[in-house]
Amino acid sequence: MRRRNPIMKKPRRRLTDCLAVFALLVLASGCARGGDSEALLRDDFGNPRSGWGVDQREQFERGYGEGEYFIELHAPNWFAWAYPGERFDDVSVETDAHLSSGPPDGHFGVICRHVDPGNFYYFAVSADGYYAIFRRMDGGNLDVLTADGRGMAPSPSIRTDGQLNRVQATCQGSELSLYVNGELLETVTDDAHRRGDVGVGAGSGPVGDVLIRFDDFLVTTP
Repeated sequence: MRRRNPIMKKPRRRLTDCLAVFALLVLASGCARGGDSEALLRDDFGNPRSGWGVDQREQFERGYGEGEYFIELHAPNWFAWAYPGERFDDVSVETDAHLSSGPPDGHFGVICRHVDPGNFYYFAVSADGYYAIFRRMDGGNLDVLTADGRGMAPSPSIRTDGQLNRVQATCQGSELSLYVNGELLETVTDDAHRRGDVGVGAGSGPVGDVLIRFDDFLVTTP
């Protein structure tokens, strides 16, 4: 499935190009759970058979490498994601993520309430210091829910220039909150999706050639 979706950033450099979406089908998860009773799912991506899948296409690659999970986007304005094949109600989803190579205007983050490839929430930050919560509904565009729908907004809490960020989404009832490095960036209210899978995602800007790496993925009760 392919879909072109606009991802806007800021007035000085709003992305007017559309974002193409390719649905990633992965195997059911075999991720190892941690000993913490509050942990619903835990994966350090050290096991390449933990269920997130591996794929290589003209537009992107994704898979395991160097003890992490990566998504590499060759095409411009392209979005790819992966999910382990689970189902949750209210959750907190978090991961370490950083831009390994490429221009800083790409974005990356976590997914919650992934009903199917056409319905989910995506919580994203960029390596140049911007963030947004997106909703995809019935296979349509990725709609911005934060900043009154104007586009990705800046935050000093986001570490730039390829530094590691801890990205966390809390999906509890109709409240959706995005945290970065322990700081709450914004909370919005939306009840389009109430339960579903979790995951990671990454998108490229107008240039493409972006490599994002993820580690220490964790799902807990909020």
